[in-house]
Amino acid sequence: MTRIRAPRVNEGMSGKIEERPPIVPALKGVVADLLREGADRFILPRFQNLSSQDIATKSNKTDFVTIADQETEAWLIPRLLEAQPGLVIGEEAAAMSPSIRNQIPEGFSWTIDPLDGTKNFVRGKPAFCSMVALLWNGRPIECWIWQPLVKILFYASDYCGAFRIDEFSETRLRIEGRPFEVDLMCGSGNSLGLEDSKKDLLQERLLSLSNRRFPGSAGIQACSIANGEEDYLIHGNSTPWDHAPVDLLCRMAGGYVRMLDDQVRFHASMAAPFMAASSYRGWKALEKAIWQN
Repeated sequence: MTRIRAPRVNEGMSGKIEERPPIVPALKGVVADLLREGADRFILPRFQNLSSQDIATKSNKTDFVTIADQETEAWLIPRLLEAQPGLVIGEEAAAMSPSIRNQIPEGFSWTIDPLDGTKNFVRGKPAFCSMVALLWNGRPIECWIWQPLVKILFYASDYCGAFRIDEFSETRLRIEGRPFEVDLMCGSGNSLGLEDSKKDLLQERLLSLSNRRFPGSAGIQACSIANGEEDYLIHGNSTPWDHAPVDLLCRMAGGYVRMLDDQVRFHASMAAPFMAASSYRGWKALEKAIWQN
């Protein structure tokens, strides 16, 4: 396959600048096709058609995993590795072996959330998607978010921007004209994963936001931000499979994404409060409203 030269990027957490190996342009279409096929094989046939034996729980009684999550991830892993070798950090694999989160390598790696919005899926609600990101030294350089019910792909790369792709067109995304006043912004947020004292305070402040919504899917919310429809996503804790694609898609569409604690860029090794917003001014206004003492 033909390769193109990649831009210079930060090396992992060190800040050292290093040029990464060339990118395969065909990867964009290869991964998109894999997500479509995986959804057609394992996800859509089970939508509103799950039996009790198809559903289990992980960390708590509302943290669902289904046979669709497991089979999709297992099917995707070898095919992604064939397209680009590297470590795969899958949500379901990490649930079985949490230490995988501490193994973010230098070089290429993949993140997979085979079914983001599993709770919605279990309840027969349509807000779910499949997400994949390609990382270099722990930071996302390409991402794919596939919404199988509406057959729309959101794609981003750090060398060509962010796009919304359906069967008829491919549209470059650029966020414009969104409000940056807290009372006018709309989005979603939760305090899950924080220590109790911080969790209660953040939850109290999130409840004060006038236009807070509950999509139940980080990927769906990121697509809404990148598409210029909503303004923020706030999570009390970050995970590689959820936040690598969210980070890249929102930034490449013109949004602003940082960790709340220290305002550094997302890295897959991090497990810390995370916020994506439609603009820098909006991000700073929200930070003042919900995070500063």
